[in-house]
Amino acid sequence: MIAFSVEFSLQAGNDQGPIIAHTSAEVDAAFARILAAAPLLHNPTAHVRERPRFGPAQIPDHGLKMDVSPQFGVGALAYFGDPENEQSGPWVTKSGAQTTSAPLLHRDIDSATPFPVDAAISLDLIRQALHEFHSSGGRRPPSVAWQASASW
Repeated sequence: MIAFSVEFSLQAGNDQGPIIAHTSAEVDAAFARILAAAPLLHNPTAHVRERPRFGPAQIPDHGLKMDVSPQFGVGALAYFGDPENEQSGPWVTKSGAQTTSAPLLHRDIDSATPFPVDAAISLDLIRQALHEFHSSGGRRPPSVAWQASASW
């Protein structure tokens, strides 16, 4: 079995990434840091370091981006990649039902690009998806529902 490492990019105040997670416990610790930094308005991204990169800038061939609201206990994920799958994305999470109590979550905070209103899922599901992303080597996590998206 191949051991994968996830690199989380965190740009939030004094807690600048990257955070490298090799183990399940380190993925949990990275997620705890992401939740703690949530009020600083950032979009953490993650990629598996062992996966291919392309172009002169060596951009990963996949990625997972998130926005979280610890206050409301929800977050949303955006995914691209999985080039071996004809449905490589981009994708965003899809909740079972739209809720009016969920906060506005952003796919890109800097440009104020929101996630769809039905993208908010529980933080427990976000954590589970991060573990699946890690253990699968950067594949789209199967524990959450996804909907096709026009952009990552």
